Amino acid sequence: MQKLLFVFALSILLGAALNGCGDAQPQQKHAEQRSGLTKVGAISWLTPQDDVRPEVWLIEHETTAGSKPSTGDAGEVHRSLVAASEKFHDTPRMIANRAVQLERMLKEEGGDETAIVLISRLNGAVAPGRIESFGAAGQQYYNMRKAGFTGEQAIDALSKRYGSPS
Repeated sequence: MQKLLFVFALSILLGAALNGCGDAQPQQKHAEQRSGLTKVGAISWLTPQDDVRPEVWLIEHETTAGSKPSTGDAGEVHRSLVAASEKFHDTPRMIANRAVQLERMLKEEGGDETAIVLISRLNGAVAPGRIESFGAAGQQYYNMRKAGFTGEQAIDALSKRYGSPS
């Protein structure tokens, strides 16, 4: 009986030791480092570590880009970002980044829509769950604009394809 208990205890110890000797490296928990960024300045992409709210970043981006701000109301932009986040299942930060990216792409093609306006327009054109992401909606909008559609025609086409089913 003692021999059986010894073998049992030895097998438990051996199993525990082998369990700790896997090939996987132990995961280190890194504290998220904040960037300390509180002003837009010349940044072109809002990271998760930046301490700027996406709505503030968008308004400041519009101002520093030389555009007449479409709105100075951070609350209005925040509500638009929240609605887009719920609709497209992206974070407000990612939507802000994608909208600025779309704005730049359109400006290279002669467009003049701001990121804030683009968020609002795409929010109005696409129903929840009808397209993969804000980036996908923006890419389709861009493709139509590049193909010669006006902004209104492109939004109308997106609304017909991805709007609320009738």
